[in-house]
Amino acid sequence: MAQVQDLKESELWINRADEFLKNEELDKAIECYTRALDFNTRSSTAYFKRGSIFAQIKDYAKAIQDLNNAIILNPDFSFAYFKRGSVYFDAKQIDAAFENFNKAIEINPNLSFAFFKRGLCYLAYKQYDNALDDFNHTILLNSNYGQAYFQRANIYFSKQEYQRAIEDYNKAIHFEPENDKAYLSRGIALSNLKQYALAINDFTTAIEKKPNIPTGYNYRGMMYIKTKDYHSALKDFQKLIELNPESYDAYNNLGVTYLSMKEYAAAIDNFSTALSFNPNSAQLYFNRGNSYFYLKKFNEALSDYNNAIYLNPEMYLAYFSKGNVYFNKQNFHDAIKEYSKAIAINPKFFNAYISRGNSFMNIKYYGKAQEDFTLAIELKPDNFLGFLNRGFAFKEDKKIDHAARDFNQFLRLAPGNTKTAVQIRKWLKSINYPTD
Repeated sequence: MAQVQDLKESELWINRADEFLKNEELDKAIECYTRALDFNTRSSTAYFKRGSIFAQIKDYAKAIQDLNNAIILNPDFSFAYFKRGSVYFDAKQIDAAFENFNKAIEINPNLSFAFFKRGLCYLAYKQYDNALDDFNHTILLNSNYGQAYFQRANIYFSKQEYQRAIEDYNKAIHFEPENDKAYLSRGIALSNLKQYALAINDFTTAIEKKPNIPTGYNYRGMMYIKTKDYHSALKDFQKLIELNPESYDAYNNLGVTYLSMKEYAAAIDNFSTALSFNPNSAQLYFNRGNSYFYLKKFNEALSDYNNAIYLNPEMYLAYFSKGNVYFNKQNFHDAIKEYSKAIAINPKFFNAYISRGNSFMNIKYYGKAQEDFTLAIELKPDNFLGFLNRGFAFKEDKKIDHAARDFNQFLRLAPGNTKTAVQIRKWLKSINYPTD
């Protein structure tokens, strides 16, 4: 009789604890579950619920101990395995978490949350196809689970399947309208599809939901640069600095905005501030070098490009930009060396072939120039610059028929009736060459 009374007393304490839990009075709930265990040491429910609260307050050791007891008392308690796996996952013990999610699924193949969490483990293992399978299965079992759509969207995004990602972000937002990360992620996917106005809308919504989180301002500012709304971009990056005064990204983006506005001195100031926070950034030196270049401060530009290359020897754009400095200083031999370095790193760099070809033109190496312009044409057969420049190289090399054919192709591809096009037609007419 006393044993029956103890079980009833235990249940009463569990019920009291449940009420405290509903009201988020966690300390009192823990006390009541503990009292329940005083009356019934074999209550797997009390261990499970108390362990769940310990997990909630991040007391992982006590949570694991209680969940161990719950599983010992009830070896088929699938949700206890799931909860223990979640504790291990939060404690970054991924292997232990994975084993527990597997066991939970083995006991209950319809436990959608276990598939979802195992999918997160696969993500941690970088086994993306397995993660995708688990998120698919989660959605099959629970089609209203917004987080599953969000994580699946992230995988599609990583595969550059942006439209499929957007469709899943749409569903994630439908089920979790307050998920600011879903708006941010959808905005980034939209930006990759060049749908900048829609991306700006998403970043704005994310900012409205979390106005003190810097990320939204950063992404929206970058979209404003894309749409040439520079003053709005400046406001966003300034807000970003207000939220995080040591954000070198914010100063870099301010610099990029001023660079786009051709306010080169202001750009240099911001890139310099960014470098004071992050002196090991090749990109920052490169950006500041570009600003100096446009101000025709070639020595300062060269210094920054050299620093960028020192920090990132594979930065082919820095070699290309060094080539542009030497070209502008009419030091064509050194320009050729730098353009060649850029091409060695990136053999598909169209502009480097054009620029190296023009350098060869200036030192009257017309054959070499023709080779470079031919390589440029092979890379971009629909780009008129290759044909225009090779035409001039053939003309200077007295290969008039070849020049005429290239100039005619230039006229087919070139936009509008430009001054250059008018001059080309006049020359073709002077040699009686028919034009289209």
